[in-house]
Amino acid sequence: MKISGYLSRLAALGACIALTSALVTAAPQPGQAEVTRVRGTASIGNNPAKVGDFAGPGSVIKTGANSQLDLNLGLNGPDITVSADTTISVDELSFDDAGPETVVTTKLNLQAGKVAGYVKKTSAQSSYTVVTPTTTAAIRGTTYLVTAEGDVYVWDGCVDVQFQDRRFAVCAGQHFDPRIGQVVPNPLPPVIPPRVQPPVIPVGPVINLSPVQGSGGTSGGEGSANTGAGGVK
Repeated sequence: MKISGYLSRLAALGACIALTSALVTAAPQPGQAEVTRVRGTASIGNNPAKVGDFAGPGSVIKTGANSQLDLNLGLNGPDITVSADTTISVDELSFDDAGPETVVTTKLNLQAGKVAGYVKKTSAQSSYTVVTPTTTAAIRGTTYLVTAEGDVYVWDGCVDVQFQDRRFAVCAGQHFDPRIGQVVPNPLPPVIPPRVQPPVIPVGPVINLSPVQGSGGTSGGEGSANTGAGGVK
């Protein structure tokens, strides 16, 4: 009997340990936003931002005049572009991939300026929100741009906007204008999601070298270069 009771308690203890382990394994993991490009001046907290830096939950990101910062949020995005003169904080950034579908939670608090991004389609339990002083934009599978004044521009998919206790569905080709509290046509041209933006390549004069045409001479002179306006394609 004593052995039987001991074994029962041991089995119960093992079950508790297994359950605790499973709960720990299933707990959401903190995400990270990696800086992929910096143009001009930007900071994460009190430190200048540079490519390869990470911004986690609680980070405050700022950009200067004529500046831009691109971030890859991994499973939580994937990508956002922080425009010039912007202050934005990463309030929540986590993911849970223990179940059949990855559940992500992303919450950005836009205090000044504007942010644009591409959000891939996520599970029904996931959430991605951009909060401004006047609106809350719930985003799913969308290319969007949000301003701190509460504007929400959408190029594909839909965004659920909450404004003054009212909800608005802002879909592809539409713009929520907080000044009139209505959904109107999107006046902006389509944006390129940060994930597919081409790299910035310096543009300079194109030098065309004329081929050598044997001993009889050259076309335009051997090794001649055209660096004038006509040489720029």
